[in-house]
Amino acid sequence: MTQTINNNQNGNINGKADISAIEAEEIKLNDLTPEQQLELEKLKLDLDMDSDADKEAEEVTKTPPRRLVIVDGGKGGVGKSMWTRGFLQTCIDEKRRIVAVDADNSNPDLLRYYGENGEHCQIQQLNIFKDGSIDRFFDQVKRMMEPELDTYNQLPPPESLFLLELPPQSRQIFKKFIEQEFLETAANDYDIRVTMVLVISRVSDSVKQLIDLYSFCGNKVDYIVVRNLFYGEESEFSRYSNSSIVQEIKQELLKAGIPLFDITMPDLLEYAYDYLDEKSLTFSEGIKQKELPGVKMRVKSWLKTFKQQISDK
Repeated sequence: MTQTINNNQNGNINGKADISAIEAEEIKLNDLTPEQQLELEKLKLDLDMDSDADKEAEEVTKTPPRRLVIVDGGKGGVGKSMWTRGFLQTCIDEKRRIVAVDADNSNPDLLRYYGENGEHCQIQQLNIFKDGSIDRFFDQVKRMMEPELDTYNQLPPPESLFLLELPPQSRQIFKKFIEQEFLETAANDYDIRVTMVLVISRVSDSVKQLIDLYSFCGNKVDYIVVRNLFYGEESEFSRYSNSSIVQEIKQELLKAGIPLFDITMPDLLEYAYDYLDEKSLTFSEGIKQKELPGVKMRVKSWLKTFKQQISDK
């Protein structure tokens, strides 16, 4: 195949010259002397390096979208802590920075399993039942998105992804906060999009939780409904799937261009779950341990399926 390049009038190629200086005529690549071909390769290499540098600079200056993921499950025991840990583990494995907030002070799973700081995540606590605490949490989110110079005159990296797990019986407190126009303020003043994650079982109360959540969040948030397969096969969640009110909510959100994703959370064999719980191991540590190969394989399979469910959500 014949390739052509642009050359200057003297037939010489200057690797440091401007591109416009070598537009005089087209010649065949095979007609160049070895010296000219070498100079051409140097020029192409310089251009490629400049292009790569421009792309790297563009990626550094690109601001990731701001997102607050709030995990809600109404009553305790539906599996929201399990989903939260899976989501946090996914972000860590993908080396995505995240700030996770554990508001369950009676059973702080995130702190127990992940500690306070990691390479790509940090865990904070929040007592949502204390007056004004959720307001201070929102203030802290703003400071972390737009950090100031620290004591060493260094600028900490801005955070853009936040994860909040609500404890049982906190729905009314959260509802009052939403009614104070938190969602409007977050979106309009700070460019934060909120995603509500609702983990459900097969009971009718789970359907009521979604209906209630929609009643005060409306189309101001994105929704992810997680069917916890610990409670049965996907087809057995008939109270949710067959609810006419749920279908109406989906249609209203569709018209407003707001996504509602239906996903599942795989069931982790009780034997493997109990081992992680007893040892306070993260999913990653459960995969790396060599004491129980059965647990290793079960956890690895569970996490792989979990990640497939939440991908692109």
